[in-house]
Amino acid sequence: MNTLISKYKILKENNLIIEFHKGVLDIDSFIKFKIKLTEDPLFTNSLDYYIDFKNATFNLSENDVDKYVNFLKENSNYLGKRKVALITNTPNQVVYSTFFKMKRTNSLQVIEVFSTSISAFAWLKIDDTSIIELEPFFDE
Repeated sequence: MNTLISKYKILKENNLIIEFHKGVLDIDSFIKFKIKLTEDPLFTNSLDYYIDFKNATFNLSENDVDKYVNFLKENSNYLGKRKVALITNTPNQVVYSTFFKMKRTNSLQVIEVFSTSISAFAWLKIDDTSIIELEPFFDE
């Protein structure tokens, strides 16, 4: 049973995609979500990412991380120069996020793992005013 709930919002004015994931994250559900995201007319491959995994339980293996990395390599529309902030709060999330960061070979993307939203937004250079404007989305 698929119990992953994933949502996103594209904020062109901030050059940012915000993703939230809740529930059990398996690789096939995550890839389906990414395909759906790229079909959005607002999507471009140069937008930075804020990906919140704090409410997700990873049901992954190292082979699943390889599968996702290969998926990205095979689908060039996902590639672009961007920053990717991965927000985690459990050791399991940190381990798989770090595996992903280490296995990525695309030098155009800079990936960092964070434990707080504040540090992730600072790294993405999202100013405090913009963060306040994003609060309604975070409250959904």
